[in-house]
Amino acid sequence: MRDNPKILTGEEKPNYNECIEVSTKASLKMMVAPGLLVILTPLIIGFLFGPRAVAGILPGALVSGV
Repeated sequence: MRDNPKILTGEEKPNYNECIEVSTKASLKMMVAPGLLVILTPLIIGFLFGPRAVAGILPGALVSGV
């Protein structure tokens, strides 16, 4: 609004595409850490504690997700 005062008077419409682009980029950036957590947790648990630990953690994660 500061860049274009005509928006407040109704002479021009706001640039909605820019707003959508900014929020989409920010949301994708914020989803990197949860995505890595989901992918790396079973791998790390499997390498450290073995397949039985992975067999225990995956149902627990599913139940807590539901």
